[in-house]
Amino acid sequence: PCPSTLLQQHMADLLRSDSEMAASFLNSVLNQLNWAFSEFIGMIQEIQQAAERPERNFVDSRQLKVCATCFDLSVSLLRVLEMTITLVPEIFLNWSRPSAELLLRRLAQLINQVLNRVTAEKNLFDRVVNLRLPGLESVDHYPILVAVTGILVRILVDSDVQGWDQPT
Repeated sequence: PCPSTLLQQHMADLLRSDSEMAASFLNSVLNQLNWAFSEFIGMIQEIQQAAERPERNFVDSRQLKVCATCFDLSVSLLRVLEMTITLVPEIFLNWSRPSAELLLRRLAQLINQVLNRVTAEKNLFDRVVNLRLPGLESVDHYPILVAVTGILVRILVDSDVQGWDQPT
C-alpha cells in the first residue's frame, strides 16, 4: 500500500538506461508469470476433477496451499508488470527500442491467457472459486482482474498520451 517512490525511481532509471537489462528482466518476469499461471490452472483442473468424483476424494491441504501460492505469485508478477509499465512505458511502447514489440506481444499473449481463463462465466476458475475450499481464500476474480486492468489502462493511456508511432 505504500510503495517506495525512491526505489521505484531507481528501478525506472535503471530500466531506461540499460535496454538489454530491461528486456532480460521483463522476459524473466513474463516467463515466471507464464509458469506460475500455467501451474495454477493445472492445479485447479486437478481440484475440480477431484471435486466431481462420486467418491469425493478430499484435496490435500498442501496442494491447496501450492495452488494458492501459484495464484498469489501470478497476481504479484502482474503487479510488477503494472508497476513497470507505469514507471517506464517506453519499454513496451517505444518502437525504436529493439525489444519493445516482442515484449508487448508477449505481454498481450499472457494477458489474453489470463482473461480467457478467469472471465468466462461458469468456467473452471469460477467453479473452483465457488467451491470455497479452505486454503484457497485468496483465489478470487478481483485481485487478478485488477492487476490485468491496471496493465491495460496504462498501455492505453501511455500509448495515446505519448503518441508513439505504432508499427503498421
